[in-house]
Amino acid sequence: MYKLAIIDFDGTLCSTHEAARHVIGLTFSDNGQPVPPADAIDRLISSGVVVEEVFATLLGLPSGHQQCLDWGVRYREIYNSGEGLARSVLFPGVREGLQKLDAAGCRKIVLSNKGIVALEQALVHFGLHDQFEMILGDRPGFVRKPEPGSYSDVVAPRFPAITPAQTLMVGDTVTDIRFARNIGAAVAWARYGFGDREACQALAPDLTLDSFAEVARFAA
Repeated sequence: MYKLAIIDFDGTLCSTHEAARHVIGLTFSDNGQPVPPADAIDRLISSGVVVEEVFATLLGLPSGHQQCLDWGVRYREIYNSGEGLARSVLFPGVREGLQKLDAAGCRKIVLSNKGIVALEQALVHFGLHDQFEMILGDRPGFVRKPEPGSYSDVVAPRFPAITPAQTLMVGDTVTDIRFARNIGAAVAWARYGFGDREACQALAPDLTLDSFAEVARFAA
């Protein structure tokens, strides 16, 4: 049914919830601030917002505040030092699902709001880097999901023969579902991931996955 799979990373391919929670806590401690309650951190991770927005909410500061931007930089420094990757693990069925997509002739890319350095580091670590035709992550000038710019400006020109109707977004949060809606693609919600179940279900995803391996059923 679909010729291109746009695949999220955190909460879809890789279980990184513990890693994000741990490094957020280290960032607070590094800045001499008490670590917020775990449930408050978990709710924000489940929403799919970028880490600068996580800090804005936890610190009670407006979006884009310089302190949040600075803390975002420090978060990535800590995460990329090995603290994040040490607490990350692939979800069951990921390798099987990717192999089945290949067998079905479905092309695939990774599109994540995760920092590009951490994203590529993780994909290399898990031996997945060469599985994808494109790897898109947060960097200067990157248009984050759910805004459609990364698709219209980068993805669509790379795959001119594949329409949005032939494209499947695979992700676990409301951010991924809204991104799919914004580009006119179908969305497979990774229910096994970190997204808020009630919020994701309310957006009526086209497909629901209980394992990444199931995604191959909908490939070309």
